[in-house]
Amino acid sequence: MPVAILANSPSSGGANSGFVQARVIGSAVAGISELLIFHPVDTTAKRLMMSHEKLIIPGNLSQSIANLNLAIFKESANASIFRKWQSLFPGLGFGAVYKVTQRVYKFGGQPFVRDFLNQSFGDSFRGLFGPKAGKTIMSATAGSIMGIGEIALLPLDALKIKAQTNPESLAGRDVVQIFREEGMGLYNGAGWTAARNAPGSFALFGGASFARQIMGVDDEKATFLQVNTPERSITTF
Repeated sequence: MPVAILANSPSSGGANSGFVQARVIGSAVAGISELLIFHPVDTTAKRLMMSHEKLIIPGNLSQSIANLNLAIFKESANASIFRKWQSLFPGLGFGAVYKVTQRVYKFGGQPFVRDFLNQSFGDSFRGLFGPKAGKTIMSATAGSIMGIGEIALLPLDALKIKAQTNPESLAGRDVVQIFREEGMGLYNGAGWTAARNAPGSFALFGGASFARQIMGVDDEKATFLQVNTPERSITTF
C-alpha cells in the first residue's frame, strides 16, 4: 500500500517535489524546536500527572510549594536552579527520535496519501462534497489515516514517558534489551491512541487545508511558510 501510494503520487516528483521537501524539512525543524523548547514542560506535566501524593494543601502555601518542588524535580529538588533545569530533560534521546520521526512521518507522508486518495477516489469526494469541500475532506481523511498509523511509533513515546517519570525502570538496560523485555507492552493504549489521533489529525489537516483555501494558496505552489504555518497554528489549539 505505501509503495503504491509513493509510486502513483504526483508529489513524488516534478513540481510537487519542492512542496514535499518543504513539508519534510519543516516537520523535522518543528519537531526539534518543539522538543528543545517544550520537553521540560512535558516532563513537568507528566510528573505531576503520575504523582500519587496530595500536592496542594489548602491554607499551607509553603508545604504546597515544597510538595510541587519534590514532585517536579524529584532527587534534584534541593539542587541549584541550573541542576533543576537539567533534571527536566530525561528521555531526551527517546523524545528526539519520537518527535522528529512523528513530525516527518505525519506531515511529510500526508501529501502522498492525499494524492493517492485524489487519484483513486477524487471524483467520489468531489461528487459528495463539491470541489472545494471535497479537497478539504480528502486532506482531512489522509491526515486521519496517517494519525492512525502513528501508533507504530507508540513504543518511543512510552519509553520517553518512562524515562521522564520512572527512570529507574530503564536503568541498566540498553535499547535492544528494553524492547526485547517490554515487547508488546510498549503498545499498551494503542487503541485509545488511534481513537484520539483519527479525529485529531482529521481536524488538523482539514483545518489547515481550509485555511490555505481561504488564503488563496494552492497546495502545490505553496511556500515553506504557507505550507507549515496553518498546520503549526492549528496544532497549537
